[in-house]
Amino acid sequence: MIWRVVALCILLVSAVALNLCLGDVLFTPPQVFSALFDPHATVSPAGLIDIIWQIRVPRILIAMLVGTALSASGFILQTLSRNQLADPYLTGVSSGAGLAIAAAMFFQWQFSLIPFAAFAGGFIASVLVALMSRSPSGLSVTRLLLSGVGLSAICGAFITLVITNAPSVGQSQGLFFWLAGGIAGRTWDELTPAACYTAVGLIIAIVMSKQLRLLALGSQSAQALGLDVAKAQWTLLLAAVLLCGAAVSVSGLVGFVGLIAPHLSRRCFGRDERLQLACAATIGMVLVLISDLAARTLGQGQELPLGTLLSLTGGPFFLTLVCRQKSESL
Repeated sequence: MIWRVVALCILLVSAVALNLCLGDVLFTPPQVFSALFDPHATVSPAGLIDIIWQIRVPRILIAMLVGTALSASGFILQTLSRNQLADPYLTGVSSGAGLAIAAAMFFQWQFSLIPFAAFAGGFIASVLVALMSRSPSGLSVTRLLLSGVGLSAICGAFITLVITNAPSVGQSQGLFFWLAGGIAGRTWDELTPAACYTAVGLIIAIVMSKQLRLLALGSQSAQALGLDVAKAQWTLLLAAVLLCGAAVSVSGLVGFVGLIAPHLSRRCFGRDERLQLACAATIGMVLVLISDLAARTLGQGQELPLGTLLSLTGGPFFLTLVCRQKSESL
């Protein structure tokens, strides 16, 4: 087990190093090391320090934040629903947050309020999906996914209306590229508010790890063990929505990270919820970092949408899980 954790940490460090060195301008590891740890020194080539500190470092940190937030959100949703197919993107939470952000950007809200709009939109979407997914035995995962897909389609239609009715072509294009998913051009200013929301969501998830473990046994078993099931479920759902909203506010609609990372974490890192949560977050960081590196290096003269690349990876992964799932009655 310890060797798997060490290997995962090495993979994360390697992904960070590759993102620092590779790009439109290539840097050697010694050059990057000098720029990072001696930013006031004269380093060749010219502009190296500005590229590292003003472009690549904040972008890497935002990629890590997005991976952490989506993975932790997916981990919570999968535990609450007791199914590995649950994901912020598939359950409509991301689409609800995306619609709220699109509306906020349309009305030119201050950027500090964007994460709050994402949280509100994601929370409303999650409540609607939860209400539509209720069954006599609890939440029906099949209904959860179908409701999420339907709600995502509705939110997508409204987002299209917002884009087509934007006051200017520039604003319309900005909304479109933002919703396609990506962290190009993100700076320190975008990092701070999203990091605060992510920190709050992670703290709630970590503090309630024991309740999460009990909920993984099922609602009836958790209630028999003395847990206030309804209170725990809603608190953890708020944490999941807060994490998802923080990620969507800086990356747009990026899917399947919250599906892949928790699944791999459960398969590789035992049954302790805190360890699984930490490893899921780390896997999410690696996944987004590698995908973002591919997005900005594979395209010839232009950057590929991060959300598209992750969908190409996550779509087959999701279909594989669907094929392995046993039938569930509606």
